[in-house]
Amino acid sequence: MTTSYAELPLVVPGPDSPSIEPGLVVASYQGTVNRYGAPTWPMAALIDNPSAPRETIHWTKFPDTTREEFRLIAWHMVNRALPDTFLVGKVPSWRTRQSAPSIYQAVLSWRTFAEWLDKRGITSLDACTEEIFHDYGLHLSRKRGTSRSTVGSHLTALTRLWAFDEGSVLPREIAEPPWNREGRDDYLPAATSSGGENATEPVSPDTMGPLLIWALRVVEDFANDILAAWAEKQRLTTRAAEAKSTPESRTLLKSYFNDLVERGQPIPTHDHPSGRRFALTYIAGIHGATHGQTGNVVGSRGSGMALEQYMLSNPGDCPLDIPITGLVEGKPWKQSLDFTEATAMMRHLGTAAFITLSYLTGMRPGEVLGLRTGCCPDPESGRHLIHGHVYKTATDENGNHRSEGELRDVPWVAIAPVVSAIRVLERIVPDGALLFDGAAHDFLTKRRFVGSVTYSSWRGRVEDFAAWASDLAQSLNRPHESVPADPNGAIGTERFRR
Repeated sequence: MTTSYAELPLVVPGPDSPSIEPGLVVASYQGTVNRYGAPTWPMAALIDNPSAPRETIHWTKFPDTTREEFRLIAWHMVNRALPDTFLVGKVPSWRTRQSAPSIYQAVLSWRTFAEWLDKRGITSLDACTEEIFHDYGLHLSRKRGTSRSTVGSHLTALTRLWAFDEGSVLPREIAEPPWNREGRDDYLPAATSSGGENATEPVSPDTMGPLLIWALRVVEDFANDILAAWAEKQRLTTRAAEAKSTPESRTLLKSYFNDLVERGQPIPTHDHPSGRRFALTYIAGIHGATHGQTGNVVGSRGSGMALEQYMLSNPGDCPLDIPITGLVEGKPWKQSLDFTEATAMMRHLGTAAFITLSYLTGMRPGEVLGLRTGCCPDPESGRHLIHGHVYKTATDENGNHRSEGELRDVPWVAIAPVVSAIRVLERIVPDGALLFDGAAHDFLTKRRFVGSVTYSSWRGRVEDFAAWASDLAQSLNRPHESVPADPNGAIGTERFRR
């Protein structure tokens, strides 16, 4: 099979050449592109898909002996496409140009191969004969705990290693892997299931039932309370940050603490890894004082009783002055909302919306995470429709993967709870932003994110939401609505659409 690069300029990248050629950098990317000789190659410059991971290739993790040979072939894989003839006889999922996450995974497979070569004293890809590939393929197939699909991915990555080396400006003349001509059966572990996404177990009804009940309650009944609590926390925090230390505010703080102690009332506190602490920001916010001045008053209060000892014996909450409107069977779901729990509740609100959208639309996780504000306009008549992008199956006219995705031909139909979830999310993120914009949903630290909340974050958020909902069920004397653990393991993100 011919893998000629005749239609492409053959160049030898130098140490200061870009690792990703400028014409391939997506328009939305605002960062820098590392040079060819850098120890790391961030893949973010190739990615427009908001939910795709932004991985980085670390060349220092390759053995010294073969690192530069693998680096050159990887540069070709990043910056060049294989000719169409390469696809002859391949399954439809093969592409002449891969997505950035697929390139990253291929290079990880190459690193595993490089380490195997190094342990056998093989110091150059020149020595990669058909027999070497045969031995490595058998090694993969016999490796305990490695699935058939994982081995298949490794074999595919090595086929690409051979193909891109053939088209390289400095080919190492790697032999064609035997499975490329003779098939893979001899190199794959025995099949244990049908494999693929459709083999994923659905969430158990015993788990999904109460999980969905609480997700819908949070979205439809509790959202206004949670958003109001978050706004009030932000107001108090801002007030404390912008306040000025004055003699009047100091006097007010002293009177406040004296009054609490004289009446035997609890002092607002919050949890800390080292124990209970004064809720200084909350106290400062409600009195219009600074955080620093509040701490100074706490530390220098001139009374016979140590205020800290009193606080430890009388720890109190930090109630927010907002009405509770959400009900569960006619009763308030909370007696009050607390300054210290507003951040966590906002996180749970976003998770409840994610669960609602994922389960009640059948979208893939990446499609949910790619939705933006305005995706579900109110119709003049008829049903609500969701207009979004598909990413997994998006290809260009040549059949190559399109990181930016493509508009779905047929919109999704949105039932009422789904519309409610979208409207809640549109109140959280800026206009035009992703509904699950990573920066907007980082309520604790407000770090700078590109794209949506990551898959790994959602796995943890869903499990945290289930635990929080179970605690809420117990507090409301509804133990039958606790969320039991799923017998098939963590709920994750992909199982909702099963």
